[in-house]
Amino acid sequence: MDFPLIKTEEALIGLYQVLREHGTLLSPRGEQTLEIENFTYTVAPFVRFNSFEGRNFNLNYLKREFAWYVRANPFDLSIADHAAQWGKIVANGKLNSNYGSYWFGAQGVKYIMQTLQADPMSRRAVIPMYGTDLDHTAHDAKDVPCTIAIEFRLRNSQLHTRVIMRSQDILWGMANDLPTFSFLQELVAVLLNVNPGPLTVSVGSFHVYDSRMEMFNSILSHKRYIPIADPPPRISRYEAHQLIEQSINPRFGFSKWLLNV
Repeated sequence: MDFPLIKTEEALIGLYQVLREHGTLLSPRGEQTLEIENFTYTVAPFVRFNSFEGRNFNLNYLKREFAWYVRANPFDLSIADHAAQWGKIVANGKLNSNYGSYWFGAQGVKYIMQTLQADPMSRRAVIPMYGTDLDHTAHDAKDVPCTIAIEFRLRNSQLHTRVIMRSQDILWGMANDLPTFSFLQELVAVLLNVNPGPLTVSVGSFHVYDSRMEMFNSILSHKRYIPIADPPPRISRYEAHQLIEQSINPRFGFSKWLLNV
């Protein structure tokens, strides 16, 4: 199922509505879940924040998580100090869902830049994630990336981005995933000196858990978007080069915003 282009953050409420109307009840891993299979949605550039009455969107946590990604170290467990769930899924001393370890690794952003600079029409500018580590396939794995890969294409002088996910929870997952993917898209676009284009997310299982259904229904009953009070500044070109070297320098606007200084 494909959802029409989402042009504003207020319009993200439509994703809640379509899940309620078209979702199917099932119980993976013993927890009842409302799910749509093979769901795709596309947002316009800079449509990021899933901030509605009924859901306490934690912008400070989002900043910490993205800064943790930029540092790109799966053995850095400090994120568990800010969200207890992370501490429950540590295995072999690391967290496989540190997305930065893929984004800033050997086949990460630098590879994307090289690929698209060499061939602007390339269809090979892909960052692989799920399945790139043997830990992902262990039967007792507690933490495997929900994102399979992220691909980038230059079309009409814009950076088109598609995220392919095996699973996304509309409440906890999408609220952090969407701005994070958008920040990554902006970073790559700045490095390539182009504008970001549409950001498409293709999800195998788009869902909400029964344990969070009260919050889900509350959001739908209010349908009230709450703009964030502290929007992020745009990433500058020089700052983008700092970020891909895992440097968060508070002299620059976006980095200062990330660090809350």
